[in-house]
Amino acid sequence: MKQIAVFLLFLLMTASHLYSETIEYADSTIVSLITCEPGKAVYTKFGHTAIRIRDTKGLDLVYNYGVFDFKTENFYLKFLRGHTDYMLAVYPTELFMQDYRKRNSTVWEQVLNLTKAEKDKLIELLRINYLPENRMYRYNFFNDNCSTRPYHIISEAITGAIIFDQQMKLESARTMVMNYLSDTPWVELGVNLIFGLDADKLLNEHQSIFLPEFLKNYVQQAKILHIDNGFHEKPLVHHAETLFMSKRENPNHLALLVHPFLITILWLIMGGLIMKYRRNMDSVTNRLFDFILFMVTGIGGLVLFLFMFFSEHPLVDKNLNILWLNPLNIIVALLIWSKKSRNLLFYYNIVYMLMMIAYFIVTVALTHTTLLILLPMQALLFLRVLLREKHLLHALYVPTNQGFRKK
Repeated sequence: MKQIAVFLLFLLMTASHLYSETIEYADSTIVSLITCEPGKAVYTKFGHTAIRIRDTKGLDLVYNYGVFDFKTENFYLKFLRGHTDYMLAVYPTELFMQDYRKRNSTVWEQVLNLTKAEKDKLIELLRINYLPENRMYRYNFFNDNCSTRPYHIISEAITGAIIFDQQMKLESARTMVMNYLSDTPWVELGVNLIFGLDADKLLNEHQSIFLPEFLKNYVQQAKILHIDNGFHEKPLVHHAETLFMSKRENPNHLALLVHPFLITILWLIMGGLIMKYRRNMDSVTNRLFDFILFMVTGIGGLVLFLFMFFSEHPLVDKNLNILWLNPLNIIVALLIWSKKSRNLLFYYNIVYMLMMIAYFIVTVALTHTTLLILLPMQALLFLRVLLREKHLLHALYVPTNQGFRKK
């Protein structure tokens, strides 16, 4: 969905005339919606959308709302906080196509069924959008991106309304996004963990257009309802064609060797072997294993905490994963090495196990996908906490006829 602006300077030099306030098109203008297939890089995983405008005089330009610059100061920090600024860029369609041919991404074109007045209004709206004071905008993955912007500006230019009377299968944002990340399991896992409860709400067909391919399918079936001289409808798309067809490549089966599910299974096996042959929880082996386990889950929890409370990204708050990926585990990992902290760890483990049980109950009820992916890791973590709690119980308390008495 995002397009790198590494060639932005070149575009500005070769198309400097586009900076003028008015771009003159001939009367026979053709307006199209361009949709690009997802690519391999993470920032291209969801595809891309742009508007193409061309005429018989040879003027053929793409209006691209997906341009950003990696070289922006503190780019990655701003991206994590949801403070990324994108911009509208205008440049020759051939340069746009070269980029996607190089990526080996299929490019589809849908010629829109607009009147001359609607085309003129759209061109004027794009001109206003491209003014220096308007071309930058605050990117939002779900609500304001390279897919939603073209749709809304086309809707604004249409005299009448875009209607959709087809029945579509309702899906959640989590399910829709995960469909694009299945070939990058670690990214899929990370996004799955970051998403909160709102990501599991079902979206209607209009809310689904934040993804370019969903917008393409929506527009293909949509109609324009005109109300002048009575009500009459016509298809939004006049005709569609494929501008470039990608060449299919063989999948990388080696990636399965480092799949997160396999890694968690190996951790579970290793933990089982340690529990069988190193039963003393105060041994260096057990402490080191638990130190790594708590540190990893604590760092993961810290990332979730930062997204929940310090990021403007949508759908990342109200995250139940914080119940088991707890930032406090970072401190616990350090306290494991201190016998003076046994009392504190004893009570923390009780609360932590209750939180994990609550997580399992709620996520099973909500069919939360993260539960299945990380089930081995979660089972191992719960078992290790339980064993460490049993060890602390015997270290701190003495069994009596009336129950346990503190040493």
